[in-house]
Amino acid sequence: MGNLNHVFDGTRENFRQLVIDNSHRGAVLVNYWTPGAGPCFRLWQVLEKLSEEYQGRFLLVNINTDAQKSLARDNGITSVPTVKIYHRGDVVESIHGAQSEGALRSVIDKHVQPAQDTALAQALRSYQSGNVSGALEILAEASAERPDDLKLYSTAIKLLLREKRYADIEICIASMPHNIRSQAEISNLQVHAKMLHLAQQAPAIDALESELEKTPDAIEARLSRAALAMLQDDYETALTQLLEACRHDRYYADELPRRAMLAIFSLLGDTHEQTRRFQNAMREVLAGGA
Repeated sequence: MGNLNHVFDGTRENFRQLVIDNSHRGAVLVNYWTPGAGPCFRLWQVLEKLSEEYQGRFLLVNINTDAQKSLARDNGITSVPTVKIYHRGDVVESIHGAQSEGALRSVIDKHVQPAQDTALAQALRSYQSGNVSGALEILAEASAERPDDLKLYSTAIKLLLREKRYADIEICIASMPHNIRSQAEISNLQVHAKMLHLAQQAPAIDALESELEKTPDAIEARLSRAALAMLQDDYETALTQLLEACRHDRYYADELPRRAMLAIFSLLGDTHEQTRRFQNAMREVLAGGA
């Protein structure tokens, strides 16, 4: 059997516990083999390598058909090597004969928890234990292996947001692949970070409103007032201020006023009354400034 934590020898006595019961927790691969067959030995080596690599995302149970003839017969085994994949008590896939490592990966990946979910879980556990840098390192390593996985990037930004590391968020986003950076979720998170940073640095509301009365085109003050309103979930005020900022300079700070409005629309939902009303108003403003 070896000393791998996720590889076991199967017998009639432990079959129900090892295979059937565990298949309700995740995928179980049952490898039917015989010691005298070369293909069985080669397949065994590949399966054990994959078991170690997948780190518990599936359980490997090896059954020697010479020693477990009746068990193999009861499970319909007529030739070896044969691999049966169990999930929730049933066989969901059968593999006959020796297969390449790539072919086995393709089959296994259909039935196991995605690796990125494991990385996310590990990162969140690290973060919850207070190891922020460790959590971010796990996410960075996972995203390097899976550069198209949006959730890995968005989770990193959310953790940085919780830590109020706004400058690091900009660095993180700048390093992302273009196809990820251009996603609406990333844009909304970036806007959220910018507005939180503005709110953190903003003067008192009275001072901002006094400045806006004197200088209506003070866009930075408008954005700060909108940011404070967003912090209080006062989206009516936030959208009003952002709309005025769009009216004065739609391109300010990489179109932050417009993007902030879009982020609020996404938060409220397409059918919300404020979304519909301010979407129409924003279209009129942008059309007028075109």
